[in-house]
Amino acid sequence: MKDRHSKKHTKPATAISRLFCFLSVSLLWMELVFRMATVDGFFGSGLFFILLFLLPWAGILLLLGTFSKKPKVNYTVTVIVLAFIALVFSSQIIYFGVFDTFYILYSVKNTGQILQFWWDALLSVWRNLVALLFIWVPVAVYALFGKRYLPICRIPWRGKAVLAVCLVIAQLLASGITKAFNKGENSPAYLYTKEFSADASVKQFGLLTTVRLDAKFLLFGNDLADEPIDDSDVPPVEDTPSEPLPPTEYPKNVIASLDFDKLIAEEKDETIKKMHQYFSSVKPTVQNEYTGKFKGKNLIFIVAEGFSPYAVNETLTPTLYKLSHEGIQCRNYYTPGWGVSTSDGEYTSLLGLMPATGVHSMEYSSNRNMYFSLGNMFKRLNYKTYAFHNHTYTYYGRDKSHPNLGYTYQGIGNGLKLDYSGYYPGKKVETRWPNSDYLMAKATTDKYMNEEPFHTYYLTVSGHMLYTFMGNSMSAYHKNEVENLPYSSDSVKAYLACQIELDLMLQQLVSDLEARGIAEDTVICLTADHYPYGLQQANETDYYSELAGYDTSSVFEKYRNTLILWHKGLESIVIDEPTYSLDLLPTLSNLFGLEYDSRLMMGRDFLSDAPALVCFSNRSWITEDGKYDAAKKTFIPNNGVTVSEDYAKNISASVSRKFTYSNLILKEDYYDKLFG
Repeated sequence: MKDRHSKKHTKPATAISRLFCFLSVSLLWMELVFRMATVDGFFGSGLFFILLFLLPWAGILLLLGTFSKKPKVNYTVTVIVLAFIALVFSSQIIYFGVFDTFYILYSVKNTGQILQFWWDALLSVWRNLVALLFIWVPVAVYALFGKRYLPICRIPWRGKAVLAVCLVIAQLLASGITKAFNKGENSPAYLYTKEFSADASVKQFGLLTTVRLDAKFLLFGNDLADEPIDDSDVPPVEDTPSEPLPPTEYPKNVIASLDFDKLIAEEKDETIKKMHQYFSSVKPTVQNEYTGKFKGKNLIFIVAEGFSPYAVNETLTPTLYKLSHEGIQCRNYYTPGWGVSTSDGEYTSLLGLMPATGVHSMEYSSNRNMYFSLGNMFKRLNYKTYAFHNHTYTYYGRDKSHPNLGYTYQGIGNGLKLDYSGYYPGKKVETRWPNSDYLMAKATTDKYMNEEPFHTYYLTVSGHMLYTFMGNSMSAYHKNEVENLPYSSDSVKAYLACQIELDLMLQQLVSDLEARGIAEDTVICLTADHYPYGLQQANETDYYSELAGYDTSSVFEKYRNTLILWHKGLESIVIDEPTYSLDLLPTLSNLFGLEYDSRLMMGRDFLSDAPALVCFSNRSWITEDGKYDAAKKTFIPNNGVTVSEDYAKNISASVSRKFTYSNLILKEDYYDKLFG
């Protein structure tokens, strides 16, 4: 007689099949919820590639969850692994809500510093609460019902071997199909094999495959085996100007001692040799009527947190308005967004290079030869060089990178102290979030303005999100000044309020320069690190378009910005052609008469006759002839402009090479090999 209390046992093969199906559906569920929470445009080819790479991931989880002979151990392992994966998805959603990008493996070591944004993180959790709860549904379902409905047995070694072979075949098949989708820059094949971009990869492959690619590129770098150098069918942009350039008597902006022919002949490392070949093929810019115009003057260079052209107002921010409407004015200026927001904004502006893949480029540069940094170039001319930041001095490793750039560096915690007594009378306040830009200027000008010539670099923080009157101390402090502005949302008003601090900083700097009689001898250059992405995030209200008064959501318009390049008495110079933050280093180097090699920078001197080219992180670009949207693979010519059939292809190839070789300059410590 059967025992009526005996349990009905599931056959091992059936149990394993059920578990595999459950794990596959669980991973797909997490990917789809994550995609809805973070990616603009849910539908697209990315869904196909998520499904394509899903089975190998599910198979790996199946192997982990059926390793032991003890069902309880297998159950526990499966719960832990699912929970870990859910934690990765959740943390990326929270991080994206704060920084408008995804963290990479290189970022993990900076987790303690990122936790300084705990208030922003809590708000991100609240905004994404539904998605976060849905991410954990598979974990909860398995934890509650897995023992009963998905009993787990151990797969024998022969079965594990067969499963492992099947997983390898599935992975190779998925990789092969992906590589077949090869249509130039930003194609699935390019993102999969050539160059890692977390944002583009998440949209194309989902998060799990992005993590794997991140690890691959971090460990093994880029594949340059078939990267073209100067093929006649794909000429670099420097050799394809819209019109023939007139002859000039000006010398080229090159370092004469660099003998690339000799370097190529003597180099044994194939990657370095390829770099020598590429840079020797680049057409240099030539000096011009503006060369040395600022020679011997002082320079104050400011990278302003979250600055945008819509923060410039004649009444609200009068100093920003005055300086941006005098001096050298770029009316078609852009500050592209990069993977590590502020840090990459610094890197591109100070070094004229695209950020490298898979690392925090500025921090990574700490033990590299940054020969062409403004700090190092001015230091070689016996300038006093300083850098200040009104946030934690170690954040993003600036305590290591900025001295390596040639600066005596101070931030909060290693010498920079802000006096808040005028802000909060009767209270002892040493630091706020974010801190005051104005007080940073007030605390530092005496340190360097009496030591001419000087070059000072400021990285501000008052304009940092959150753009609320509770999450930003500078917004709260200036709330009364923006209450009656004609905007419907507090987010826009809070943003404008914190930008008043930046205006007060500029006012303080100009006032101190004039009081010392050196305003005509000191150049102020101000650019943004990035646009205020806290006002325009995926699947949320577009406050940035409200601020601007028109739709700024396109790949080009969101990055449109304003450059300040001014000294007292400087005649007005208007630049209408496209320019961007990578152009600053070569332009300033030429204006100050510094020795530099224009072939080794990815931007160009926008006062020269070199053709304009503005590059964006997703490989979109702008020239004087039109705009190319890499995501849509569409070139939009300007009115009245006709280009050749291969024009977009040629420019895109040149842009791709710029990213590749900019990456290698940092990764291979190339400047050290040239100038070490």
